[in-house]
Amino acid sequence: MVAPAESTAGLMVQLSGAEPYLADDFCVIAAVNDHGILDECLARSPDVVSGQLPLTIIEGAADMAEAYNAGLARTAARICVFAHQDVYLPVGWLDRAIDVLNGLLGEAPDWMVAGPYGVQSSGAHVGCVWDVTMDRELGESGFPPTPVVSFDELLLILRRDAGFQFDASLPSFHLYGTDVAQAAKASRRSAWAVELPVVHNNRPIVSLAGGYLDAYRYMRAKWRDELPIPTTICELSRSPFPLWRARWRRRGVKHRGDSLQADACQVAKRAGYE
Repeated sequence: MVAPAESTAGLMVQLSGAEPYLADDFCVIAAVNDHGILDECLARSPDVVSGQLPLTIIEGAADMAEAYNAGLARTAARICVFAHQDVYLPVGWLDRAIDVLNGLLGEAPDWMVAGPYGVQSSGAHVGCVWDVTMDRELGESGFPPTPVVSFDELLLILRRDAGFQFDASLPSFHLYGTDVAQAAKASRRSAWAVELPVVHNNRPIVSLAGGYLDAYRYMRAKWRDELPIPTTICELSRSPFPLWRARWRRRGVKHRGDSLQADACQVAKRAGYE
């Protein structure tokens, strides 16, 4: 008889010699610049509303590294979930995360960071999230934990005992999902896409200039020995062509204002996430 998934995950953790993750081990950290969006998305997530998943918000940060390192300093949680303010965690998300991460701990005791959507070294995307801007699911369900070299930054799950700090020299609010995945690899740890569906109640990125370009140039220099590195938006490369192509593809994208395009709870139900 095949053991239930929970029992299998528990056995794998026991064999790894690690302490299994419990609900009290988790917290959520978010950089916030719009409380209206926060209240309609992340803060509306059932596990956050119930208080089972504590939420720490950081305001006024100059870049994401400043925000997330400040969040790390405010908690001793074993597992830190870094989520965008426009992400909604469906009903039962925390219970699912506990099971999935305990399974990952048994399979890959060296794991450092995980997320619901990432990019493999081949350039193939893997994950399962609902993108409101595209009005469709990105990726598909049923995939096993998969090693990745970069993440979509909508949600990152960091194992606290890795001792990682976000790079304070990385400017702006972009590409830190690639940085943490590469840092895991450099420290002989691992980065994984795991099946933890969420709703990203996002608005389109109109421009890859400004802050994105600053972050791109910094990351290209920092990880020059690892190039090329595929990311969700465009490949980090010594050649300028991948970035040029990505900017050309976005030439027709229009700003849709600051209001949300959909109700996150309704989207989660329509997507079958709850």
